[in-house]
Amino acid sequence: MNPKRWNIKLYPEDQIRRYLIIDIVVCVFMFYKTLTADSRAGLPVTFLMLALFLALYYMGLWSRGARLLLVVLAGCGLMTAFAILHEVWLLIFAAVFADFLGRVRSRPHFAAGMSALVAMYPVSSLVVHGDAFHFLETPLLPFLIIQLAIPFVVRILEKNESLKTELAAANERIAQYAQEEERHRLARDLHDTLGQTLTMIKVKSELAERMLDKDPERARLEMRDVARTSRLALRQVRDLVTDMKHVPLERELEDGRALLASAGIAFGFSRSEVRPKLSKAAETMLALAVRESLTNVVKHSKAGRCEVAEMVKDGRYVLQIEDDGVGLAAERSEGHGLAAIEERMRLIGGGAAIGPSTAGGVRVTLFVPLRPEADAS
Repeated sequence: MNPKRWNIKLYPEDQIRRYLIIDIVVCVFMFYKTLTADSRAGLPVTFLMLALFLALYYMGLWSRGARLLLVVLAGCGLMTAFAILHEVWLLIFAAVFADFLGRVRSRPHFAAGMSALVAMYPVSSLVVHGDAFHFLETPLLPFLIIQLAIPFVVRILEKNESLKTELAAANERIAQYAQEEERHRLARDLHDTLGQTLTMIKVKSELAERMLDKDPERARLEMRDVARTSRLALRQVRDLVTDMKHVPLERELEDGRALLASAGIAFGFSRSEVRPKLSKAAETMLALAVRESLTNVVKHSKAGRCEVAEMVKDGRYVLQIEDDGVGLAAERSEGHGLAAIEERMRLIGGGAAIGPSTAGGVRVTLFVPLRPEADAS
């Protein structure tokens, strides 16, 4: 026998915390008031009506749509019978079915249920007192108003829960998209930075192996470059894994100098004035853009020299990186780092201009507006 067949749920899990205790108290109090009230019906009929009340209540817990409306209509009819055969005051317990009505989504169904709630009072008053509007002269009127308000309150709460669920689902999708985008970014960074560094290590290791017998001193120098480039690769991996922690621009320039030297490319640097204070986010994005620019020089330019110039111009901090290599067309056709550079600079409100250099190679200009708030980091 499959034990799952006996896994019977007596109460909806999403309602246990909010409604279970209240519903138990209401049902117990109603049973007590019914059994102690003066009754025009016998005890068997009373117990049958109470059993029907429990059955409708249980069906309402699990029903939705038209079936829930039928439960509400039957419940209103049953409560009218309680009022006629026992006491009119038992109509206050119709609040249970008013609560169910608030979970009906269809507007026509909702209107029909509201009509049934209203009809209980004049029908009961007409049968018991001979005046359909007698209840207006009794304290029952406030209870009717409360019962008419309950469906609207529950409807609002249900809508709020639905919106929360949709928002949680949307946030989960956004998180998934963000993770996917982060994977793409990490793959791009690995391709644009670490890939070239590892290629350099491989080339120099093979060169050192070939030169080991012919020129041991040259092999030793090459292996020293391999060690230095390996340390650079380790630092790049650490930067990628820690993901956007502060990357100092000065350190990235020094690493770039080492990378260019490993590739046999001369490095020149000039600074027109003291570097202004940049936010950590701006400095990190600039550092990563410099890394990608210098990686492109090593990877695509076939240059013999690379110059980096730092300046403040027209209220902007500017970095210019230019080489004397093969030019812009070759870099755009072979590499993907240029779009990444432009994207990074846009993220911090800056920009990147990429064009030919005076030496025939490529010039990359990075700029960030200098604002007072940029100092806060």
